[in-house]
Amino acid sequence: MGGRTLEPAVTPRTVGVEEEFLLVGATTGEPVPLGPRLAADAADPDIRTEFKQEQVEITSRPCSSMAELARDLDRLRRRVGELAAARDGLVVASGTWPGAHDPVPTESERFTRIAHEFGHLAEHQLTCGTHVHVSVSSPEEGIVALDGIRPWLSVLTALTANSPFWQGRDTGHASFRSVVLSQLPTAGPTQVWNDVDTYRRAATQIIDVGGAFDEGMLYYDARLSARYPTVEVRVTDVCPDPGVAVAVAALCRALVTTMAEGSGRRSDLPTSTLRAAAWRAARHGLADRLVDPATGDLVTAALAVESLLRATRESLEAVGDLALVRETVDRVVREGGAARRQRGEVDPAAPAPGLRSFLVGGRGD
Repeated sequence: MGGRTLEPAVTPRTVGVEEEFLLVGATTGEPVPLGPRLAADAADPDIRTEFKQEQVEITSRPCSSMAELARDLDRLRRRVGELAAARDGLVVASGTWPGAHDPVPTESERFTRIAHEFGHLAEHQLTCGTHVHVSVSSPEEGIVALDGIRPWLSVLTALTANSPFWQGRDTGHASFRSVVLSQLPTAGPTQVWNDVDTYRRAATQIIDVGGAFDEGMLYYDARLSARYPTVEVRVTDVCPDPGVAVAVAALCRALVTTMAEGSGRRSDLPTSTLRAAAWRAARHGLADRLVDPATGDLVTAALAVESLLRATRESLEAVGDLALVRETVDRVVREGGAARRQRGEVDPAAPAPGLRSFLVGGRGD
C-alpha cells in the first residue's frame, strides 16, 4: 500500500469504505449483468448488488487503523474478483464505463421506483464511486463535521477523478461521474446546516416535494448516514489503486476529526462558490487550477492538495496516518491521477484492452 502507519496517540474514529465496481465479460470485453449472481454466490452481506446489474459493491468493516482497512479492502477485492472469474467476468475500477452501453436495472422495488422517477438520467446511469463512513458520537457532532468539511471535498474529487469517458466519447472531464450525478436534485455541495433540526427539516421538505423518496436518496457530497452513526463522504470516483482508496479514507477521517473536535477553522465560502469548485475539480482533476478551500482563490492543484494536508495535518499525525497519506498523495499529484492514466491507456471505442491496469481482485490491483 505504501507509506508508514504509526501507532496512534489518540483513540481513532472508525472508518468504513464502500466501493462500487463495474462487471465486464472476460470474453466479450463488454459490461455484463452479473451483479445479482455474484451477490448470491458470495452469500456475504459485505458484497452487494447496486443500481445496475453490471455493478457490484463491497463494504468494509468499520476499521480503527488504515492497515486494518487495507487488509479488509484487499480481502473483499480479491473475493469479488474470484467470484467474477468463476462466471467468466472481470471487475473494473472505473468511475464510468468508457464505451457505449445500455445498462440493465437491478430488480428491486426501490430501484424500479428510482428508474421510473428519474427517467432517462437513471436509465443510462452506470457510475461507480467510493463512499467513506467516519464514525461520530452523535448527529449533533456529525452536523458540526459536515459544516466544516464542505469546502474541502472538491479536492478529494480532483485527487480521485477516474471517469473521463462516457458512452464511447472523451467528455473533456476528469470525473464525468460527478457531472452525471450532479443532475440529481439532491446532489452536490450543501448549505451550512448549523444544527440537526435544520438538516432534518431540509430532508423532510425534499422528500415531501418528490426530490427524494427517503434520506438514503440525499445524494449530498457528504451527509449523515441513514444506516450508521457516521458522516458519509460521497464525492470520490472509485479508485483503481486500493492504496489511494485507503489514503482518501484517512483524509476523510482527518477532516471529520479536525472539524468535529474544533481544531479546524470553518470556511465562510458560499455554496455557490463550492459548486464552482466542485465543477472545476470534476472538469480538470489535477490537470489545472483548483479552488483553495482555505481562501477561495484559484491555485495550482498541488497547492490545493497541500492546503488540504495542512488543514488535516494535526489529525493525521495524531493517529499515525500522516506519512502514509503524504506519500500516496504526493505520488498521485506527481503522476496526474487515474483520469490521466485512462486517457493514456483506454480507447473509449474499444475499452477492454486498455483497462487491464484498472482490473480488481488480483488481476489488476
